[in-house]
Amino acid sequence: MSEAKDRLISFASVHHAIKAEKLLTEAGVAVTALPTPREISISCGQCLLLAAKDQQQALAVLAQADVLWSKLYSRDQQQRVYELLSEYGRNL
Repeated sequence: MSEAKDRLISFASVHHAIKAEKLLTEAGVAVTALPTPREISISCGQCLLLAAKDQQQALAVLAQADVLWSKLYSRDQQQRVYELLSEYGRNL
């Protein structure tokens, strides 16, 4: 994967997004809470942005804590293009 890409994780609710942000920060994963981009059609208005290199660690932390996430996207930093990589429990 290109170093110019990062990840967005969406959630079913703001509650899950806030809990995920806290857990990931405590685990040493740098995340930024953002409003969900308009290009992504999901129910929750908040998502987390993280580096592509931290994807596996972040998903492991969320799984261990039973925090449900909805979708995982790759984001091209320069063009702001989003690619759906996975939905909870499914790899695409």
